[in-house]
Amino acid sequence: MVEAKSKILFVYSPWTTFTKTDYDILAAKYEVVKYQFKPRKGLIKVAIQFLKQLFFLIFNIWRFDILYIWFGDYHSFLPVLFAKVLKKKSFVVIGGYDVANIPEINYGSLSRPIRKKLTLFSFRYATLCLPVVEGLEEKLKQVCPKAKSQTIHTGYQFQLNEKIDLATSREKIILTVSITENYQRYMIKGLDRFKELAEKLPEYKFIIVGVKEAAKSLFEPIPENLFLYPPVEQNELISFYKQACYYAQFSRSEGLPNALCEAMLYGCVPLGTNVGGISTAIGHYGLVLKKWDVAQIISYIREPQINTTRNKLSEHIINKFEINYRTQALSQLLHTLKQ
Repeated sequence: MVEAKSKILFVYSPWTTFTKTDYDILAAKYEVVKYQFKPRKGLIKVAIQFLKQLFFLIFNIWRFDILYIWFGDYHSFLPVLFAKVLKKKSFVVIGGYDVANIPEINYGSLSRPIRKKLTLFSFRYATLCLPVVEGLEEKLKQVCPKAKSQTIHTGYQFQLNEKIDLATSREKIILTVSITENYQRYMIKGLDRFKELAEKLPEYKFIIVGVKEAAKSLFEPIPENLFLYPPVEQNELISFYKQACYYAQFSRSEGLPNALCEAMLYGCVPLGTNVGGISTAIGHYGLVLKKWDVAQIISYIREPQINTTRNKLSEHIINKFEINYRTQALSQLLHTLKQ
């Protein structure tokens, strides 16, 4: 007799590269149905989304064995509640925003009282929370000590179609990538810090890729050595990685940053803050700041270094974050729960 596939309800709010990757992983082995809690601003619009989700669950929850939810937030509360009441399995993937609380810029699922309660309920009563990096699991334990959790790194599909000559010298370029359209994003990604470093390190060219027109005024006055580019296609982004000597990730809140991993894959020496998964991505192959210190960065860049790390960057990223590791971990987890 052929064993019936488990049926999974895949709940998400924004549809991102990471959510798509997990959907593809799960859909390869299970019957998966997507449900989007569409992100909306305003109490009434959020309430409408709640009602839609409530009616969907009332009439459809019986069809599913597992509820798999990307991010803890408004949209994770009802799925976890229904799963708990009906004794079904529920998983909440934790990506960074959901354990963040930076009220001065209204950032994070924990930044508002009601939202925080719904998010923490999701963490507390989910069958298992799945932080994408160890730093987020530590943060989860701080905000919700009773949550059950297991870290599974997000994975990347690395397609290196050519051999990268990592031994060649690079241009004096420091790069960062961030789709930025507003002040909140500008601050979260530490682009004010990136600008400060540009002002104090005039011998280097600083490039930000991903700045939308509406956000350009945030950088004024723009230093002469700072260049802002709009979002670009992946093949053009790779050309930036290949040119840059350093890649900077000065975020104030972060998960496991995709662009940082890609930049290291292509040989950029990383500079980063000790937030979320940044230090895990960097490992021993760059500079991790325990606190913001522009003088420390300048010293690191200007002091003569025997650069033996660049050739190991690609290998480090592939060995730690290749997509197959996440695929195997999720498959093993769900297989174990079926037994």
